[in-house]
Amino acid sequence: MTTIDLNEYGLTVKEVHHNLSCGALYEHAIHYDKESSVADNGALVAYSGGKTGRSPKDKRVVKHPESSNAIWWGPVNIPLEPQTFAINRERACDYLNTRDRLYCFDGFAGWDPKYRIKIRVICSRPYHALFMHRLCHLQRGRVSGYSAHGGYGLQNQH
Repeated sequence: MTTIDLNEYGLTVKEVHHNLSCGALYEHAIHYDKESSVADNGALVAYSGGKTGRSPKDKRVVKHPESSNAIWWGPVNIPLEPQTFAINRERACDYLNTRDRLYCFDGFAGWDPKYRIKIRVICSRPYHALFMHRLCHLQRGRVSGYSAHGGYGLQNQH
């Protein structure tokens, strides 16, 4: 098990799986996630509860003076005050700290080195990490210039 310390994010869970392979994440989903199973064709089936899919009306963008004028505010890009974001982030950390294990994925968003950004995804369910592994397939160790610090952090509390 490759573990990583996430104290800098306010997370104190001791069992943190870092950059697991797709196969290991699949195994974790079957072994640890009661909402996951294997379909007849071998695909992983994971249930996320009553709120499935992505709703554009659920998206919020933190209003920041440096970027506020560059965003098209409206029904899809709904402004969120920094204080409200901080409260929501604290609630997410509180939830994640109740989990037995977490998954951390370090990778890149974007293919072109000129435009890609580093991301770190921290989540409580292996299928979320598997999804990000497939979406942001350029992992640390496979691409030069990656370091775990800097970039953006995403936390998924479901």
